[in-house]
Amino acid sequence: MESKHAVRGALVNSALIMSSRVLGLLRDAAMLAVFGMSPLLGAFNIAWVVPNMFRRLLGEGAVAAAIQPALARAEEESGVDSAKALFAGFQATVLSILLSVLAISWLSLFIYRGSLEDENALQTNLFYLLLLPYMAPICMCALASAPQNLHKHFFWPAVAPLLLNICWIAAIVAGSLWASDQARQLHILCAGLLIGGLLQWAVQLRGLKNIGWNFQLKWKEKLQTQKKTFIMFVPALIGLAAMQVNLLADQFLVRALVGPEANTFTFIANRLLQLPMALVGIAAMTGAMPLFARLAAKNDIAGMNENLRRAGEATTMLLSCALVGLMVLALPIVTVLFERGQITTENSDLLAQTLRAYLWVLPIAGLSGLLTRAYQAMHSYKLPMLAALIAMPINLVLDIIWLPTFGTPAAGWATSVSLLVQLLVLLIGLSRHKLDFPLPIRAAWSWLLPVFATLGAANIAHIYILPTYTALNLGISVAFGVLAAIGVMSATRKEDLATLLAVIRR
Repeated sequence: MESKHAVRGALVNSALIMSSRVLGLLRDAAMLAVFGMSPLLGAFNIAWVVPNMFRRLLGEGAVAAAIQPALARAEEESGVDSAKALFAGFQATVLSILLSVLAISWLSLFIYRGSLEDENALQTNLFYLLLLPYMAPICMCALASAPQNLHKHFFWPAVAPLLLNICWIAAIVAGSLWASDQARQLHILCAGLLIGGLLQWAVQLRGLKNIGWNFQLKWKEKLQTQKKTFIMFVPALIGLAAMQVNLLADQFLVRALVGPEANTFTFIANRLLQLPMALVGIAAMTGAMPLFARLAAKNDIAGMNENLRRAGEATTMLLSCALVGLMVLALPIVTVLFERGQITTENSDLLAQTLRAYLWVLPIAGLSGLLTRAYQAMHSYKLPMLAALIAMPINLVLDIIWLPTFGTPAAGWATSVSLLVQLLVLLIGLSRHKLDFPLPIRAAWSWLLPVFATLGAANIAHIYILPTYTALNLGISVAFGVLAAIGVMSATRKEDLATLLAVIRR
């Protein structure tokens, strides 16, 4: 039953993430059509990267990885009231830290603004000032999702990104109606994002109430446990930070080493990358983490290995299917979604090349994320932290070497190589924690065959269905690839497919 709850959690996340990503693609298409690949949009994107990194990192990883095992252990040993008291301390501490960091950052940016003369730098600084406050509600939103997921409530945490995209699109429309120049339109968009952040937090408070928990700020109770958990939180954060820090470094280095508009190409490529990553990878991690935490609290190593294997094989298979399909169909997808308004054919070609370079991240990051959460559920933080600390400087060095020569696609190659190193380090440490390799060779055929089926279907679709790039032809091609993968899965992965269908029927 616990594993079925994990599948249900992944499915709920996938369904709502799919809705959110569809709106996200619409909003990105609108952004590019209105603003083009302009330095002004590049300034907005670079300022948005920092609060958005906190959203991805905390909302999709470190908070749940650090807090869910502690909450599960507190419930197992002392009851739910003990876990609630521990959570109240988390909320008080996190909110205090956030407000302090925001105050210092705002003051620093405001003082630094006085020394700027370049118009693009001034606009970037202003966007930072406007967008940094978003960090506070989105981090509290991520914190509120941890006990909900632990108690098998996945709806409100998964619906939060959907609300942000609705506010984003509404702000683009409002800016087009009320402002005459692009700078003012983007200022209105910043206000819309802050409203979206507050709305996301508000619905998480509703979700907490549904499970009998409340928003409380208390430091007095469970101080020792809180201190111990926050000591764990730092290496947990670092262990899950590699991908997000690498993507952040790519944004800054592409802008510095290639051009002021170049980071928009990596930004949009990452947005496309996030669709399958969130739909499969993050959904699987979100669904599996409460299960890992409870199994670790019971010291059930056999259960950990079985569920890690099933999650690892399914996630690697689906993300590899996405990899090969997107690799073949990258240019048609980019052309259909974005080539309008100020976006040219040359822009589409470069964007497709950048997307292909990043696609290798998908199966690598999906498996790394599951392994990191399995380690952290067992309160093992050093190895994931070490793996991340090795990966981040590798990405930085490769960016500096490759970007001036090869341009924006080199950022994707650098991130892929660095994350592969991180995965290898995580695999090396499995035996020390009595964990098995999650992709046993004897069963590799069962998840590789659907990948080859997807690759074949994508190539056939590209040749016979997509000589003309239209939304209808692209939709048919994607559906053809999906049906090919599911058809082979029905023969090679019957158990996984049956579990998924049973959860859907319920």
